[in-house]
Amino acid sequence: MADDFDLFGNPYETAARERGRPEHKPTEESTINIMVLLASGMTNKEVAATVGISVPTLRKHYLHLTKKRQVLLNRLRTRLRTAQIQQGLAGSAAALAGALRMLDTVSAEAVNADLKNRAANQSEPAKGGYVSKKEQRIEGAKAIGGKFAVPSAPRLVANNGRALPVDDEH
Repeated sequence: MADDFDLFGNPYETAARERGRPEHKPTEESTINIMVLLASGMTNKEVAATVGISVPTLRKHYLHLTKKRQVLLNRLRTRLRTAQIQQGLAGSAAALAGALRMLDTVSAEAVNADLKNRAANQSEPAKGGYVSKKEQRIEGAKAIGGKFAVPSAPRLVANNGRALPVDDEH
């Protein structure tokens, strides 16, 4: 095997070979590149085009990575934050200021999520706590209008043979 490399950094074999493209061999560098691309939110098709392989080849060699996009994103954020804090502690004022801004942002996001959860919990019916399924169905039926509305109760016109005054309010 020669020390020549193709445009994508893969070793170029000058020996006689079979027809077609040489089989992709995952390297540590290509794995890291694919991890970063997946963590950045790219689709499988975009990642495959960027790396220079087909989507089936991406799935064949990197399926374990494509199924864990959120985990990869969290790991990448963790490594970047750790490196930023280490640089800040080593004396880089800009990195330290960026790390502090990042921590403030994380705190603000946590407070915002907490407020959203509280608002969601308060928007639920709080008239008496628990509402039974029957009461929920009755309220739902009352909300229906038009020809499918619940009919009003019949008016009572007589009581034991004596006529009652009729209200014209109904």
